[in-house]
Amino acid sequence: MSGTITAVVADQHPLYAEGMRFALERETGITVLGTASDALDALRLAVRLHPDVVLIDLGMLDALEYLRRRCPAVRVLALGQSDGEADLVTALRAGAQGYLLKGTHPGEIAAAVRSVALGHMVFGRGLAASVLTRMTTRTPDSPFPGLTQREHEVLERLADGRSNAEIARELHLAPKTVRNHVSNVLTKLEAASRVDAALLARDAGLGSRRLVAAGV
Repeated sequence: MSGTITAVVADQHPLYAEGMRFALERETGITVLGTASDALDALRLAVRLHPDVVLIDLGMLDALEYLRRRCPAVRVLALGQSDGEADLVTALRAGAQGYLLKGTHPGEIAAAVRSVALGHMVFGRGLAASVLTRMTTRTPDSPFPGLTQREHEVLERLADGRSNAEIARELHLAPKTVRNHVSNVLTKLEAASRVDAALLARDAGLGSRRLVAAGV
């Protein structure tokens, strides 16, 4: 890629988005076309302006599926607060080409933007090892092959007895999106309720919480 790299910054906190715009525009060869404070505005900007890279808050990643369909050439760099593997995997599964912590130095974020624009995958310090481990570790076949990856993640949390609100927080999804996934899971498993789905999942070995019977 030659010339100026164009970007859109989307974050739930407008001050952070504007601060990132200011920092990036001080870097050579990067122009920020606009900022957004919610997923819908981010989508509108990306569809209208076709930037090379969208820097997006991890909490907005449920918008990426639509973005990939409308603007397949746009690359995505996710920004989050946690250096845990769960957030990294969430970003990758949503379609991001990179994941950095929000506290990363602006110069490093600018370098990541350039790399992502060139088609490279970029991860923050200490996260590359997690990616390598996941790529080289064989995972067992899913006991529910009819489910999508996201539906499987939702089912795992149903098996642990988590509420829709808890699932939404853990997977960085909108509550409505979680409700839709739960409905799809129940339909595909032919389960009468979320409890039935949770029991099926438990029987298949899903779930990490220890279930303790209440005393009588």
